[in-house]
Amino acid sequence: MNFVYKHTEEKRLIESLSRSQLISEKQLFEIKNLYYERVPYHNFLHALKVAEGVLRLPRDEYNIIETQSLFIAALFHDAWHTGTAEDLDEFRSLDMAFQWIIDFEKKYDYQWIDYSIVRKAIIGTVFRNRAKNTDSYAILLADLDISTLGMSLPEYLYFSDFPFSLECSIKIENWIHDLSFFKFITWVDKNIFRTKTIRKLYPEALGNIRKYSLLKEENIKKIYKYWEAKNVSYDDFETFFYENI
Repeated sequence: MNFVYKHTEEKRLIESLSRSQLISEKQLFEIKNLYYERVPYHNFLHALKVAEGVLRLPRDEYNIIETQSLFIAALFHDAWHTGTAEDLDEFRSLDMAFQWIIDFEKKYDYQWIDYSIVRKAIIGTVFRNRAKNTDSYAILLADLDISTLGMSLPEYLYFSDFPFSLECSIKIENWIHDLSFFKFITWVDKNIFRTKTIRKLYPEALGNIRKYSLLKEENIKKIYKYWEAKNVSYDDFETFFYENI
């Protein structure tokens, strides 16, 4: 595996999230220590991207306690994830993360957290729980967990498709024809996004499936190799993508 962790993009997201005044850079770097950089998809960059999605939620629909609780849940939801989507691995990660959140709140006197929201939201992100989710916060964070499906096509490739294929140890030429990630997500939940809020924020999900299937194999292989072997920021990747499709 030639995967190079995307430190440049991680730094950008840390700086961006710290400007929200919900958390400091120091606190974010502390949470980063709970993630493994060797894991291509379930890593801190993914957690930051999900937390960024929480900050996009409409303020007239979610109050400060809901927003901050979901924000913390997003940052911790895949802590200690080893790169396997097995139930035992994910629930072990959940238990460890929840205890760390309690310690984190005490250490920093971090206020405005509703632990019931945090727990329900994190449980909602366990893959095989998705279709069974009935709690609104569980469904919401589960949708945000896969929100890159509804972003632009290069965002989907950079943050989800490429790292997930690598984590599953599937060669990109096989992954292209199989569309495994799309199939897996739609198998877990018949609707890619279950909440109206997320469908409105990220409207491109089904369109991306069509666009992805129409990409030429040689082009996507070239783009994948560029992504895999470099500490490339998303902006540079996006430029390379549109120059080579």
